[in-house]
Amino acid sequence: MNIALFYGIVFALGNIVLTLVGFFLGFQTDKMAQGRWFGFLPFVVMIVVLWIGIRAAREEAKDKSLSYGRGVGIGTLIALYGGIIGAIYGFIHFTFINPNFADYVVDAARQQWIAKGMSDSQMDTAEKFTRMFTKPAISTVMGIIVTPIIGAVISLVLAAFLKRKPVVDLEATPPAA
Repeated sequence: MNIALFYGIVFALGNIVLTLVGFFLGFQTDKMAQGRWFGFLPFVVMIVVLWIGIRAAREEAKDKSLSYGRGVGIGTLIALYGGIIGAIYGFIHFTFINPNFADYVVDAARQQWIAKGMSDSQMDTAEKFTRMFTKPAISTVMGIIVTPIIGAVISLVLAAFLKRKPVVDLEATPPAA
């Protein structure tokens, strides 16, 4: 199995576990307002998995080198594979396991809207958009599009730290004439 696919699966599995933990702890239901911090954990998982995956690609090379472009490419592929697998799971999760997710999101958001002094018509409009973007099908498509973009941006940074020029073996290189 190639490195990008393997770490894409690892990334997806990490986020699936986080999704289930968040659900069982109530951060996708009645404790949504208190668990907003929990929503940042998938980014931490992404950064860690991308770092490990890009580094694994570097270590797999014969000369232990990694160009900047290859690092960005590997990281983006990891995010793409993980995003596709995670989006498919998300569709299943929000269709069958937590089908009332949109209601919980709207309830938590409504409290913030009231605190901001939004009018009823503004809240109704905001609720329509919120419900539209929390539909499982829309979330799936957005996950497939957004995850690789975020992964590419993170990979741009990580590849800068992980790039390495090929190691030149002086003993194996013939002397210059």
